[in-house]
Amino acid sequence: MKDKIQEILKGIVGDLYGSFEIDTENLLVNIQENKDKAHGDLASNIALVLAKPLNKNPKEIANEIKEEFITNKEIVKVDIAGPGFINFYLSKESHNKILQEIFSDKERFGKQKPNKETILIEYVSSNPTGPLHVGHGRGAVFGSVLASLLKEAGYEVDEEYYINDFGRQMNILAVSLWIRYAQIFDKKITMIESGYQGDYLVSIAKKLADTKSDKLYTVVKNTKNLFRNDSEESEEFIDRIIDEIKDEIGEDFVFIKEFALKEILDLIEKDLFDFGVNHNKWFSESSLFDENSNTNQLDKSIAELDRKGHVYTKDDAIWFRSTEFGDDKDRVLKRGNGEYTYFATDFAYHLNKYDRAYNKIINIWGSDHHGYFPRIKASMEACDRNIEKLEVVFIQFANLVRSGKRVSMSTRSGEFITLRELIDEVSSEAARFFYINRKSDQHLEFDLDLAKEQSKDNPLYYIQYAHARICSVLRKADSEPLNFKNSKLELLDSDKEIEIQKMLKQYPDIISRAADAREPHLLCYYLRDLASTFHSYYNSEKFLIDDEDLKNSRLFLLSGIKQVIYNGLSILGISSPQEM
Repeated sequence: MKDKIQEILKGIVGDLYGSFEIDTENLLVNIQENKDKAHGDLASNIALVLAKPLNKNPKEIANEIKEEFITNKEIVKVDIAGPGFINFYLSKESHNKILQEIFSDKERFGKQKPNKETILIEYVSSNPTGPLHVGHGRGAVFGSVLASLLKEAGYEVDEEYYINDFGRQMNILAVSLWIRYAQIFDKKITMIESGYQGDYLVSIAKKLADTKSDKLYTVVKNTKNLFRNDSEESEEFIDRIIDEIKDEIGEDFVFIKEFALKEILDLIEKDLFDFGVNHNKWFSESSLFDENSNTNQLDKSIAELDRKGHVYTKDDAIWFRSTEFGDDKDRVLKRGNGEYTYFATDFAYHLNKYDRAYNKIINIWGSDHHGYFPRIKASMEACDRNIEKLEVVFIQFANLVRSGKRVSMSTRSGEFITLRELIDEVSSEAARFFYINRKSDQHLEFDLDLAKEQSKDNPLYYIQYAHARICSVLRKADSEPLNFKNSKLELLDSDKEIEIQKMLKQYPDIISRAADAREPHLLCYYLRDLASTFHSYYNSEKFLIDDEDLKNSRLFLLSGIKQVIYNGLSILGISSPQEM
């Protein structure tokens, strides 16, 4: 119905104001649902949009449009409200068409036509130095659900995980694993303070021992002063440890590093899979360094900046003039000792993203990275890349709450609540819903007790229970497959039944809005409201009644609600149980 009204309005505008050279083909005609049915079913602000180009009072424009609008059996009334809004009143019969559409489209209902635009979403991208913890959960679900929404809205979407597998942190990980490995043979060896402390490395070390026996330890066990009791470990101390172990075990150091990386990535990928998160692309940072060539991707990227005059040398380091593009200070790309900065690798990685010719590049970052975006944006602008293509969504932190009190999520010993532990406690589906059930830029209090509660206070349970309730009614109807084609849908004329049909009509718009605004929580809110309205309807009406026509019509309505709940939960990566 919205599309039909839009086309009628465009035609009227073209006839009335053609001499003003209004581009009716690209004219944005917004049609929205009215919450207050006293103001009609739908409304348009077209008169307000035209007021400026026509230099006329919007109310006068609205009245001129109204005079040209011909009502019919579907659109029974048009009137003007406020400063120039045009309200449309629909017949009761017009609401029924949505049920036929849902019945026809089934799982495809709400899915938009393919638009051939491509989007790359990069999210999670946790350093592969340990398992995922609860702090990664919110961004993981956000990226996953946003990708599903965008696919539903017609886009081609790739989901990418950027693996930070190059540089000093990986060397520290290798040293940390070697220490855990050496402790199997000598309990006196202690973990360095700057090493990775978590017990997960103990398990990986045992696997390493099964692979290499005591070979790696015996080579290095007699090295004197390898560890000393520094009250404060300096970077120089860590670098000495790395260099000495490298010297002692040679190529086996690379083996340890690759062993640690593979084991941790396997942990991460399995946790993500069990959490309903499936990246179809994994991009390795180390791939930016071409060892078979004298020029790697970082050097090529810096050279591009240099050709454009945006690089200078100071204190033997290579700097990017990022202040010329709105950054608060210039940024080092390559230090005097020849090491690249983290910014340099991120810069090269983003150029790589652009080179892959996506229409849109979306990064999902934690809110603590807010200050990092200006320098990335500056580097892309300096290289003449279209910065409108690049978008960052910042995710606020989530706090776990149990029994009304915040749960400590980490300790100095390196122990933290893993994402796996959260999944095991509340289930993957509950964790997904509670992480996504709030706007991304708002802090989230994740109530563990509520996530496990089976009551209407738990929004996910309430939504799933609505689906299960409808399945129960349809089973009891004992007439599957239901013959809905001859249903007399005009009988669905109570206020609650019309309200539900209007809500069902909103679903495709909710998908588009949630995708375009990058706000997956809108789908959660919609499903919760739909479930609440259904439960109210269920408690006030009977469905398995003697009147066959009314019974069939109400069952048809329930099947529409069931389908939309199923479709919406599927986008969220959540099941729709038939029994609860």
